[in-house]
Formats: sequence, structure tokens, C-alpha cells
Amino acid sequence: MATPTTYSVRVSSETHKIEAWLISDEALARQLQEEENTRDGDAAADTRDFAGNVSLEPSSPAVEYRPAQNAAQVAQEDSVDPDNMSYEQLQALGEAVGTQSRGLSDDLISYLEPFRHKCTFFSRNKNNEEYTIAFYLLCRCVICKTTYKSRQKMIRLPCSHCYHANCITRWLKINKACPVCNEEVFG
Repeated sequence: MATPTTYSVRVSSETHKIEAWLISDEALARQLQEEENTRDGDAAADTRDFAGNVSLEPSSPAVEYRPAQNAAQVAQEDSVDPDNMSYEQLQALGEAVGTQSRGLSDDLISYLEPFRHKCTFFSRNKNNEEYTIAFYLLCRCVICKTTYKSRQKMIRLPCSHCYHANCITRWLKINKACPVCNEEVFG
């Protein structure tokens, strides 16, 4: 019967050690809290004064809701780093934030006049009497990666890059710059 008594005393002494550590830790925490309160007493008083003046009523000018201006601002405010996110997380973020069209309107795109591609080594553009050299085997639409064919409808951007009319129209609805030189079409 001596063993249970020794065991219970051992548990009891361990319990006393843990209780002593807890009491010591609590005393230290209280001491640090008091020091912080005295050091920051003026700031705490200012905070209490400010809190007393804030009203959460909708007509209150003290509290104002300001939506973020762009995705970078949202990411900065929420401490979200899209560079370290997985594809699924980026998809979820995109669904939560929504999308904003950065492309051109149909009205602006309609100002770009389509023309028919000619399949010759040297072709003449009748719109502005400018001679252009078109290497048929090397001329490909950088958007769809197919070779231009005779009589296909094309659009020339102000930067002089040409594309299939359908391809560049879809592109410009998403992005307002040329896919090759990144120059804004109406900028």
C-alpha cells in the first residue's frame, strides 16, 4: 500500500508545481498589462473619447463606407497575396470579387474598318493607297494561330498590326491593347 501513497504524493507535488507556475505566469501577465496601461494611458483615454463620439447610424458622417478602387487595393487591405494562391483559390477570389471589363465597347470597335485580305506577295491597300508587303506563308493571326486566307475579313489596328476581324473583335472586348505591341487602340 506504500506505492499508492507515494504515487499520490508525486501527483500532488506535480500539481503544486503546475499551480505555482500558473500563479507566477498570471502575476507576470497582470504586471505587464499594468505597465502597458500606464504607458499607453493617454492613448487609451483618446480611444475612449473617440469611441464615445462615434455613431453607427446610417446618417452619421463619422463612419463612411468606401469601396475599394481596384483589385490591388482589395488585396492590400485584406492582406491577401494572390501570388501565393493556388488556381482554385484564385478562381474563388475571382468569383467573390467579380470581374470588370477592361476591353473596348462595341461602339469603339465599330470604328475599326474591316478589309478583305489579298493572297499575293505584294498587295495594295486601297483605303490609304499604302503599299504593304505580305508574306503569305509567314502571315498568321497571332490570336488564333492560323494562316490568313484570301478574301478573309481582317482589321488593321492603328499600330498597323492586322488580325482576323472575328479574332481581334473578341480580343478587344477583353483587352484594349494590341496583342503584339501592347499599344492601346484608342489611347
